[in-house]
Amino acid sequence: MAIANRKVIAKMPLDSHNPIQQPLQALPLTPREHDVLRELAQGNSNKTIAKTLSISTYTVDGYVKDIFRKLGVRNRSMAAVVAFHHGMLEMASPVKHTTQARANL
Repeated sequence: MAIANRKVIAKMPLDSHNPIQQPLQALPLTPREHDVLRELAQGNSNKTIAKTLSISTYTVDGYVKDIFRKLGVRNRSMAAVVAFHHGMLEMASPVKHTTQARANL
């Protein structure tokens, strides 16, 4: 099992010249696991993910464990890195954040 984990991590382009998202081979996840990973990678708690996807927190816990196992990662941060490198997250423009912050004042 440890060997498989190394292969997944070795394929992640963390040291590439282009730090922007690089689509790799498809992740071995179900569509619902993709939804959970996307929410997780945005920093949402399991409780928030459950509310957003209209499922129980226990179901989210199960999905998170399955995602970690399938991706060969140990924590939410590592899962977020995989999601980013597979193009699952959009890069937020600093201008958008500044404009939104001013609008909220």
